[in-house]
Amino acid sequence: MRLVLIFLWLTLAILGGSERVLAHAALVEAHPADGVVLEEAPRAARLQFNEPVSPLVVTLVDARGRTHRDLAVTSRNEVLEIGLPADLPRGSHILSYRVASGDGHPISGSLVFSIGAPTGTAAQPLTEGNEAIRGALWLARVTLYIGLFAGTGGVFFLAWVAPGLPPGKAARPLAGMLVLGAVAAVLSLGLQGLDALGQPLAASGTAAPWVAGWQTSFGLTVATAVAALLLAWIGLHARGERWRRAGSLAALAGVGLALALSGHASAAAPQWLTRPAVFLHAVAVAYWIGALIPLALMVRRAPTQTLPAARRFSAGALVAVAVLTLAGLALAVVQVEAPMNLIGTAYGQVLIAKLALVAGLLGLAAANRLWLTPALANPEGAGGTWLVRSVAAEIVLSLAILALVGLWRFTPPPRALAPAAEAASSASVHLHTPNLMAQVTLSPGRVGTVRARVVIASGRAAPVDPKEVTLVLSRPDAGIGPLERQAQRVERGWEVDGLVLPLAGPWQLRVEILVSDFEKASLEGSITLRP
Repeated sequence: MRLVLIFLWLTLAILGGSERVLAHAALVEAHPADGVVLEEAPRAARLQFNEPVSPLVVTLVDARGRTHRDLAVTSRNEVLEIGLPADLPRGSHILSYRVASGDGHPISGSLVFSIGAPTGTAAQPLTEGNEAIRGALWLARVTLYIGLFAGTGGVFFLAWVAPGLPPGKAARPLAGMLVLGAVAAVLSLGLQGLDALGQPLAASGTAAPWVAGWQTSFGLTVATAVAALLLAWIGLHARGERWRRAGSLAALAGVGLALALSGHASAAAPQWLTRPAVFLHAVAVAYWIGALIPLALMVRRAPTQTLPAARRFSAGALVAVAVLTLAGLALAVVQVEAPMNLIGTAYGQVLIAKLALVAGLLGLAAANRLWLTPALANPEGAGGTWLVRSVAAEIVLSLAILALVGLWRFTPPPRALAPAAEAASSASVHLHTPNLMAQVTLSPGRVGTVRARVVIASGRAAPVDPKEVTLVLSRPDAGIGPLERQAQRVERGWEVDGLVLPLAGPWQLRVEILVSDFEKASLEGSITLRP
């Protein structure tokens, strides 16, 4: 327990030492673009992210200092369309947003656009959540994991693995963990809402954070987790064996379903792989961790009588380890993407630490199966005492692993960082006339082979669907004539792939747009490539 307390203290220190919450989604495109000067007021703004998001708070501070909070926001997967007031004055305006990504993680930001000419403004963007919220959310998550894995898994062990043995002292701690898990689930919902809205703990007495927490993907996880804990309670206290088995089995399935409904692992693509992998991983963890406390208490009371149950658990643990390994490997490949990300990202570092603890857990499990469990057959030997000590060590390692897993709420996986990094390394330019706008992005924004993306909108930022789009780039100073490429229509834009630009520096850029059979427009500007 001393080791566990020290580990929890270090984990909280890590949480408190981080300067900001890293997001699991990123803004990759905006209309109007940040810093653009428009001739006329746009009727709407369009924000595109690298993964589906849900709007939490969207506000506009106009050039007169008025704050508009009742903006009409429409969410379509990765795109938010925001209706803007019709009477926007000339000057600079700040559009601030706070959204939740598919894994429930909130992100915030702001962009400035001007009408006519830029003006000064004292408006501030939405703030990030504070460390107190993050620490409380981590603690609530870990407590919920203990209730789901140790509590629900322990009830399953009593009903299916050791049905002929009286629960004895095991029933009371299992019931306590189920209650703590349910309380933590409810509290984590409010904390999730506070984090989503960027509000302090003092705001937990209002309805807004609870509503916001429920509206994130984590809301379904909380509802399913509470249902699983309730079913486990029924399985623990039901009188008939049939009801105990049915309740505990449904509860175990509820654990897997609850964790598969939200989180960055389950939100990753391909969904047909990640969600079942999370489900199986969670069920296997609950089977393993849940058996530890009741097994230790039973072996301590009656070692010889517990031998059949210990053997059944050991046989099932082989299947659980196989499921854990395969599901965990699949999720790691999806999330980490490249071996170098294991060291270069916080997510990978947490994964390495977790794998080290899991290796120790597997070593103890192997010793239990090969030597300590068979030793229970000798009533006069010390096998029972050593098995209890080994299981106690497993419990300590399991708590440490759950504490580490709770950190993943604050560490975006590399697969989520890659699109954001690509967007940050891109070169982008905003071209406009009184009637049309074009956002041109070159990825990556350096010499070599690049992909060009062009998004067309009207002068008031309304979507435009042209018939053809042509991209023309040139470097007259280097004797490079116009490179003309026909763009291909893609979802919400146009793209030119495989474009080779061999020189760094400014390139002249022209976008030719065939709006209709009778209307054609040309937008010109320049874009700079890095070496």
